[in-house]
Amino acid sequence: MNATGTGRPRDPRIDTDVLAVARAMLVESGWEQLSMRAIATRSGVSRASITRRWPSKAHLVLDAILGATPDLTPFEGTDREGWIRWVVTGSAELFARPEVRAATPGLLAAIRDHAELRNALWQGFSRPSTRLFDGDQAEASTAKALLVLAAGAAMFASLIAVEDDTPELRAKILELLVPSAHGTT
Repeated sequence: MNATGTGRPRDPRIDTDVLAVARAMLVESGWEQLSMRAIATRSGVSRASITRRWPSKAHLVLDAILGATPDLTPFEGTDREGWIRWVVTGSAELFARPEVRAATPGLLAAIRDHAELRNALWQGFSRPSTRLFDGDQAEASTAKALLVLAAGAAMFASLIAVEDDTPELRAKILELLVPSAHGTT
């Protein structure tokens, strides 16, 4: 059965094929040349099937590069310092992926115009961090600030400071952020 319990069950192969095609086409052609129609044609899936699953190109691309929900398994069982290390390392790895690099400029503009998508993305990433830093509002605010600093630094380094995006730079970012895990700066 599909999600509503009526009709034909959805074929999970369609999702897998469409998302793989979207990633490949991002790398080959970039955000601007990517369209739902082109993805449908190349994946052999009807455009109607695609738009039933993803209401916009931005929704589809986010699903293709991040998954339906962010993979937060690296957070499991970690302490605050481990969380900061994972965010810095994981963000750098994410923004280094060719499909993410190709999607980011256009995706940022699209997210700006889709408040529900932007808010869902932020909540998906910020909720686990605020739970790890549970306590008063100041601790939750610190967690969100650290997430913005780490992920923002990774995005900036991968898109703007490309020549300086090195393990040494990431080590320096960690050196600056890790004391925040212990409440010191």
